[in-house]
Amino acid sequence: MSKLYFTIDERNFFERVAAHGLLRPKAHYWQIVRFALTQSIRLGTLPGEEYNAPPGKGSELELEQITGYTKTAHENYDNEMRFLLSVLHQEDLMGADSRYVELVQRHARRGIEFMNSAWHPGRSFHDFLLDELYADAMLGDDDSGSVASNLDFAALSQGLSQIGVSAELVGDEQEGPRLNRFSLTLASVDDYDRLRKRLDDLAFAMGVGNAGIALAREQGERRVIVDVPRPSATWHHVTWNSIRGALHDRTELLPVCPGVDVLGRPVVFDLAYAPHLFIAGTTNSGKSVCLNALLLSMLVSPRPPLLVMIDPKVVDFAEYDGCSRVRGGKVITDMSEAVVVLREIAKEMDERQTVLRDHGARNLAEAQANGAQLERLVVVIDELADFMTAKSGAVEPLIRLAQKARATGIHLILGTQRPDAATFPGLLRSNIPSRIALTVQKAADSRIILDEGGAERLLMRGDMLVKLPGRECMRAHGARIEPADIRAVVMEVNRK
Repeated sequence: MSKLYFTIDERNFFERVAAHGLLRPKAHYWQIVRFALTQSIRLGTLPGEEYNAPPGKGSELELEQITGYTKTAHENYDNEMRFLLSVLHQEDLMGADSRYVELVQRHARRGIEFMNSAWHPGRSFHDFLLDELYADAMLGDDDSGSVASNLDFAALSQGLSQIGVSAELVGDEQEGPRLNRFSLTLASVDDYDRLRKRLDDLAFAMGVGNAGIALAREQGERRVIVDVPRPSATWHHVTWNSIRGALHDRTELLPVCPGVDVLGRPVVFDLAYAPHLFIAGTTNSGKSVCLNALLLSMLVSPRPPLLVMIDPKVVDFAEYDGCSRVRGGKVITDMSEAVVVLREIAKEMDERQTVLRDHGARNLAEAQANGAQLERLVVVIDELADFMTAKSGAVEPLIRLAQKARATGIHLILGTQRPDAATFPGLLRSNIPSRIALTVQKAADSRIILDEGGAERLLMRGDMLVKLPGRECMRAHGARIEPADIRAVVMEVNRK
């Protein structure tokens, strides 16, 4: 009754964490399982039956090791765990031993799955725990009050006075997922330039450090908007379910939603008119999560496209294997195979152009209206640098697709952690006007992505700048996409 079971792969993960994460020769598996339980419970959703005890048991642990079950009082928090899971699952587990162990098993395995996908030995495991488990934990009552009070208008006004700017608040301050927004009327026109040049000094005066304060003009020469980032302990998570509803009943040809704006409103745009998208950000900035949000958006749209998915890193898109809308039924992880596929798509583009001419159409939408049996096709590459810096032969078909594929209904989504001139050369830049920049290390990287600075001042973990043709650059916060969200959408698509 009191045993938990794990697969060989999960046991191997325990060993990697012990050897490269905890860096303790006597680290125990049960310590890692405790972290996994915390991570799973923290997600707030319920793990499914797929996380039950596996048929092939590579390792087993006693519940006594995990929760202190049967141990003395100061080592035993089993009742607390039962109560927590009872509340989360809305069922009484205080006397239901077998059901309780089943749910502990599910949460443990789901948490391990999440940690295995999110942590890699090259990253400090301690930093990972801080980011994933504790950075968003709400402070105690006394501390939380002081955090909130640091960012009211009185604090902003005091900071403005320190840089020689005077302003009045217009209306109420607005609270978004990560920022507080203040609409201000400046005392004089000259205050705008003074404020713009001394934003770093204002941030220092308000105690927000390197987290950038954003400034924008409103209608009227003395009206401005100031966005002040809050401490991460006060952030509100953006979940997949919170943005999915914004994709219902859309009129766009291919609506996608990477997240919400600074006030929490879903950001939706039409990839068909983008028509291609370049996404870049440093490690742990949230690039892969952003890609997942776009992919799920397309899969739940009324007319989901076919997807060609290329993942040289192997792990980021694994949940999409077997999806009926992924061409070939699997994600491509081999570089040589990916190059062959890109060349075939370039040929397919030429064939589609012939179909368009035969149907008297200028683009895919017109051809479909005239009876052409063509579907939109989206090519997603998770790490563009692996193609552009190696002599793979992929550069030529990629550039051809960027230049000519829009009318035929073929679209590119290209992601990279290395936004440099070699990865995003001029011919791609000029044909991919839509860009998303997550946090980067320096202003030069931001200019390569967006043709302007700003991304070096973002807050990591999904904070982004979205630049679309004909629109001003917009700040947004990415949705938090869990592996369970992806699996649920893939199952839903496969049932259709």
